[in-house]
Amino acid sequence: MLNGTKSPFLSRTVVGGGVALLMGLVQIGGYVVSPADAADASAAVTGLITSGAGILAVVGRILASKRVSLRR
Repeated sequence: MLNGTKSPFLSRTVVGGGVALLMGLVQIGGYVVSPADAADASAAVTGLITSGAGILAVVGRILASKRVSLRR
């Protein structure tokens, strides 16, 4: 199940923890952040990272100089 690896920035757990930390710092600064706001922010950051990865994949394929093949 956990055989592969990925960047920590693509992990929902890491993104969620980072957003939770950020929301805690914002609250220390005097702003009121509800748990629903924190969850929405986490979902938005995850969506941005996913969109960025998709754009990177498409641009990488367009700029590639070799074809993709399973055979050598």
